[in-house]
Amino acid sequence: MLISRQAELDTFVQQLQTACQNGAPLAFDTEFLSEKRYLARLCLVQVLAPVENGVFEAAIDPFNLDLKALFALIADPNIVKIVHSGSSDLQILWQSFGIEAKNVFDTQIAAAFLGYGHQIGYADLVRKITEANLSKTMQYTDWSARPLSEEQIEYALADVRYLPPLYARLKADLETRERLSWAITEFERGEQKAVRVIDDGEAYKRLNPSGLSRKQLAVLREIARSREEMARATDKPPSFIVPDLAVLQMARQQPKTTNDLRSIRGMPGIPDQNAKRLLEAVQIALESDPATWPEARASQRPDPRLEPITALLGVVASARAATQDLSRNYLAPRDALSDLATYWLQHRENEAHSDTQNDEELAILEGWRGEILGHDLVKLLDGNAVIALDKTTGLPELRAN
Repeated sequence: MLISRQAELDTFVQQLQTACQNGAPLAFDTEFLSEKRYLARLCLVQVLAPVENGVFEAAIDPFNLDLKALFALIADPNIVKIVHSGSSDLQILWQSFGIEAKNVFDTQIAAAFLGYGHQIGYADLVRKITEANLSKTMQYTDWSARPLSEEQIEYALADVRYLPPLYARLKADLETRERLSWAITEFERGEQKAVRVIDDGEAYKRLNPSGLSRKQLAVLREIARSREEMARATDKPPSFIVPDLAVLQMARQQPKTTNDLRSIRGMPGIPDQNAKRLLEAVQIALESDPATWPEARASQRPDPRLEPITALLGVVASARAATQDLSRNYLAPRDALSDLATYWLQHRENEAHSDTQNDEELAILEGWRGEILGHDLVKLLDGNAVIALDKTTGLPELRAN
């Protein structure tokens, strides 16, 4: 069913409210258009709530509808929301509507704790658990075009129809293996990440500003801030306003006139108003207090011991992930292992090294990761454990030294 009238939506939301008050979870998905835009445009919302004799389900056309009542259900912490790989869905609800989803169960994250691999796709997970085969014919359709065909609507609804059985199976398996609390930690991390706000003054850090002086970094920061503001105002990606390479070159050359600006390599033919704002940004930076300029990145060579230590930790992490039936990338991302190795190298001379409060700031030592891997890696680094091959599994394991 496609809902495109307010009265229909109001009735449907009332049905969902009743179902959820009786304990039903709420499955939802979104379709959106992000190409050539600053913020993604919500084009469709698919919602389903299972009830005793069937389901309440609908694809909701959000154009010209008031979605507040529906969003209130998504924000209600007393209602379980089921999604699959829902980071983009949660982010668009927050960025475009200020809705903070709560009590989210992400089936992709749950599956990673049960041996289904890292970031398994929805169709693959549905096939493995329910043996149903989903169509992928509409994977790259334009969801902003109207009218939507019956085939598009059915394809969209399939994205939520299997979420309740996936939820039931995965939740039961997590409980059986005593891993539900681990998964909930990651669900909540995803909720928090979706509503994270990056200040425009931090946008310059995404531009690979290595090699720039503090003065050039100050200019880059102001240019990137202005570009971000112009992009938001026109609903265009920042690179459509000025390409990244041109922004970096502006920071190096620090143009003073419009002619200087337009002569920069890679600079597009931008409107005079935009050129004026960019030049003003350069001037603001140059007139700012040098004490407020960003610190330049250190150009020192990395410690040559870092790579082999990180690789050694990776061997242990891969073996532990295999024995625990977990996704290695989820258990111990390479960055997390590198951070631990870096931290240990910096503090190796401390004879009293142990799992201190500073250690707990490292992701690999937090919560469930620290419990099943991180703290053992510290023992290895400190010489209190050694690597040996398990005769039964043939995998590396840690043994007390």
